[in-house]
Amino acid sequence: MIKNSQSSVVIPPGSTIGILGSGQLGRMTTIAAKQMGYRVHVLSSSHDSPAGQVADLEIQANFDDLYTIEAFAKRVDVVTVETENVPVETLETAAEFVPAFPGIRALEVCQNRKLEKQFLVDNQIPTCKFQVVRSLQELRQACNKLMPAVLKTTTGGYDGKGQFVIRSEDEIETAWQQLDTKEAILEELVDFDFEFSIVGVRNSAGMLAAYPSIR
Repeated sequence: MIKNSQSSVVIPPGSTIGILGSGQLGRMTTIAAKQMGYRVHVLSSSHDSPAGQVADLEIQANFDDLYTIEAFAKRVDVVTVETENVPVETLETAAEFVPAFPGIRALEVCQNRKLEKQFLVDNQIPTCKFQVVRSLQELRQACNKLMPAVLKTTTGGYDGKGQFVIRSEDEIETAWQQLDTKEAILEELVDFDFEFSIVGVRNSAGMLAAYPSIR
């Protein structure tokens, strides 16, 4: 059962979960939710989306269509997001009518690499060396300290998109031109052997759960 962080009400199976986004992650979430007895509505920018194929209802609309977002929220009991690239304003609109998990601040941090890095620093969580750059000149200066490095857009990048590896001075201008952004993050290039993922969750009552790492 889902605990509503805005009150002591429990959202029981049989309630309706609204998912903003409808890709493969939304599909897996929908399947898991339905196995637990929940109904699921998804909001998708396209018809017959991966999540929409298994949801109880698929609403086709863009995230900036706030009128439809409001109507969508009024038909569900709780709202969540499938991707961190859902605009903050979209979740804010939905949260005016139903509880939203994760919260607005969490979404805001996760979709902006600058805020994300600063969050790690503020909470003393180890991260690679980085620097915010807003011009080609700033990038050149940062590369004097961090090269080889990876230049990343602060927003909108995913799965390797919005990134450029810089290994020499000759690549600096090309990297800045290709990203075509007003603000970016330059991270030191980390020589790692492998990558693994750990999923941890906390509910509104403060209970924690962690799942085995995936390598």
